[in-house]
Amino acid sequence: MSGSNVRLVVSVQARGFAEKPWEGHLATGLLVAPDEVLVPSAPAELAEAGEGIDLLVLPLPLDGGGRVERLAVERVLMASTLPDGGGDRLAVLGFGNASRHEPQVTGFSGPDLDAAVREHQGDLWAALETIGAIAPGVRDALTPDLLRQAATTEDAQRAPAFEHRALAPGPARLCPVIKVCAPPRS
Repeated sequence: MSGSNVRLVVSVQARGFAEKPWEGHLATGLLVAPDEVLVPSAPAELAEAGEGIDLLVLPLPLDGGGRVERLAVERVLMASTLPDGGGDRLAVLGFGNASRHEPQVTGFSGPDLDAAVREHQGDLWAALETIGAIAPGVRDALTPDLLRQAATTEDAQRAPAFEHRALAPGPARLCPVIKVCAPPRS
């Protein structure tokens, strides 16, 4: 991984590759809001993904205790970074279930972004790095090896933790384990 300050990466995935995410990877995205991912260099496959698109949100390092998330994309907006269809293609992906992770893009001004996009001939990744909106290295942080590790981590995180508890004696003995239970009034 090229940037040690990269804390989150998002793999835009063709649906159906949960067990082999390295084979389903279409593009790298950026979590810009709890329910939105920006894909700075969006491949044409995003607009053609008839089976659907998933997002694999990976907190780094994978063994650092953060949860891997798999989210279903509900909306896809495609655009170009420069007028008249010039520059890179970008996509904004919306999803219904908000991510628990903090967005990885810091605030910036529209004029600053527009100037940086022109300076970098439509390269949105470079423009976002130039204005300090993303950490250097995010573009290259997602590798096939990381996606292989993510599959193992995601699978382990999906296993439930089992707990066996002895119930306390008394008239409301189930209340400690059933959250909606109201204990008797005293």
